[in-house]
Amino acid sequence: MEDKVQGFVLQSIRYGDSSLVVKIYTQQVGLQTYMVKGVTGRAAHHRAALFQPMTFLRFVQSGRSRPNSLSYLKEPELQYAYQSIPMVMNKSAILIYLSELLSHTLTQTEQNEALYAFVFQSVVWLDLVESHYANFPLYFTLELTRFLGFYPHVPEPGQTLFDMMEGRFVSVAPPHPYWMEREPSALVARLLQRPIDEMATVILNGEQRNMLLDGLLTFVRLHAPMVKGLQSHEILKEVLR
Repeated sequence: MEDKVQGFVLQSIRYGDSSLVVKIYTQQVGLQTYMVKGVTGRAAHHRAALFQPMTFLRFVQSGRSRPNSLSYLKEPELQYAYQSIPMVMNKSAILIYLSELLSHTLTQTEQNEALYAFVFQSVVWLDLVESHYANFPLYFTLELTRFLGFYPHVPEPGQTLFDMMEGRFVSVAPPHPYWMEREPSALVARLLQRPIDEMATVILNGEQRNMLLDGLLTFVRLHAPMVKGLQSHEILKEVLR
């Protein structure tokens, strides 16, 4: 049985002389791993470039022949072709960060069309926008927590400190070290529930942006234990100063 699906690549590993094992988050069935044959070599049927991280694909999925065996991915084609990201260094750095963050946090093997739509629409926005996207990594990281199940509660009057352990704002410092001071807490509050095209209205300098990125990643690590060993955000902090 063969089904047509679409998804974005998270990771690909060479297997044998001409094949790849590719991890893809699909719109239809969540996180899946596929075998792709004939990717390299003279008689290659598919270009290896199609399986770079954060490439959006449409393809045919062949059913498993045995329990615990891999499905096969065939007839891949681009779902979306990037217009600017490969040519703009800052955007490329952001895409690498997104790829690493998603590969560490997406573990669901069930359908989540809302999550897929969020990632797709966000990345297309980044690709098409010409300027004022420096806050995009903050928006994406914070909004991703909505789909992972621990999006922060909007603060009420008097709640000026963000308790990262509880995922809510409080008026008194909690008895643990995982909370933000007033300034970063106020900035997180301003970012909450703000649409993507209004991110630029939150004016931040490079130091504030880097402080918030570190804080949000700490928040994600507290609630998504898979997030360990991230490195791309350090490069991102340099290029988006």
